[in-house]
Amino acid sequence: MKQGTKRGSYLLFLVVMLALQGCSEEPAVPVTDFGVPWTTEPEFEFGEGVNGTSDASFALISAVRVLGDGDRILVVEAASLRATIWTPDGSLLRDVGRPGEGPGEFAGQFGVQMHHEGFTAIDYGGQRFTSFSSDGTFIESIPFPPSPLGGAGLRRRVLLEDGSMLAIPGFSPLDMWGFDGRPPIESLPVLFLSEKDGQWGLDTVAVLDTRNRALVIVPEGTPVYGGIQTEQMLGDYDLTWFDPIAGSVVVVRRNLGPGVVDLAEIGADGDTAWHRRLSPPPVRLGPERTASYVDGLARQLSGSGGRTFATMRAAVQEALYLPDPLPGAARVRGTVSREIWFSGFETEDSLTAWYSVRRNGGPGGVRRILVPSGFAVMDATDTHVWGYRRDDLGVQYVVGRRLVRPVDADRAEEGTR
Repeated sequence: MKQGTKRGSYLLFLVVMLALQGCSEEPAVPVTDFGVPWTTEPEFEFGEGVNGTSDASFALISAVRVLGDGDRILVVEAASLRATIWTPDGSLLRDVGRPGEGPGEFAGQFGVQMHHEGFTAIDYGGQRFTSFSSDGTFIESIPFPPSPLGGAGLRRRVLLEDGSMLAIPGFSPLDMWGFDGRPPIESLPVLFLSEKDGQWGLDTVAVLDTRNRALVIVPEGTPVYGGIQTEQMLGDYDLTWFDPIAGSVVVVRRNLGPGVVDLAEIGADGDTAWHRRLSPPPVRLGPERTASYVDGLARQLSGSGGRTFATMRAAVQEALYLPDPLPGAARVRGTVSREIWFSGFETEDSLTAWYSVRRNGGPGGVRRILVPSGFAVMDATDTHVWGYRRDDLGVQYVVGRRLVRPVDADRAEEGTR
């Protein structure tokens, strides 16, 4: 592990060494029988190709979230500094915020988190949290506090309802990968930050396995710092989802065996609220898919700096992490229905398999849900799953699909309790 760097990592890894392991206890026997899968059917859809209005001309949708009692849909286009609120059938209710530095405006790209009254924009450009009600009314802006880690900074943060925060320290892929003789960073803490008497302190609530996250591609003749830095597309490092309302983080571990996915929800005090382990059918990588990943990335990168396809392919082949079987989870969503949804690489005809896990051991257990492969799942209620799709021309549409309970639903739930 890296210590004593210019980015304050000595303090960071001291925190890791002293950390409480929030997921130390073993879960029950893994769920392997998911019964009869649920399906979905189309019900709501809106976008420029549907009604021809400029308001519904979506560019790069980064989030679709359900507000209120499911009667409002928040659509976020962070790259365009735009957020809009709609009825499920596609009537625009409100434009939220606009580019700018003033109250309720967005100074740069932003993420969103939900709270009891509506949602909060995590404005990285303006270094602040900006809260709105569920109808889009501006509530308040709160500046990011100074980082207790000094130069290390925070890569991801959420604001809790009492003003404290959960966050993950931030490092570049090159730092994570390790260079100049320094060892790689193989774990990072989830931190709880709270203020007392004007001073921000921190505690560690969980430790994340970050092995196989950094992707640094160094073509022949290129210095390491001049390489291409990003994240492994098939990495099996830990994933997270934060719940600012509950004040917790869901840690998803996916390097425990072929297709195994382990989920644990950990509170700001480090206590584990619930723990489930699932074993979906493992998906093999295989030589054909391996060549597709390597060649596809090499073609995308070749030509820059005069590099040939052959040069880039050799560099990609050297740097790309290619596990076989593939990780059981690749995308994780927390939903308004108080479930955790995740999907990996499992498909069935033209459908993608998603798994929903009811939090806190609630009714319904675990479900396997098949959705169209071109549909990006973003949120779900008890009756619908919401997200977006692209048509053949790249036009985006916001979509709500009704969840269809299988006829043999009792068996679908019996094996997952």
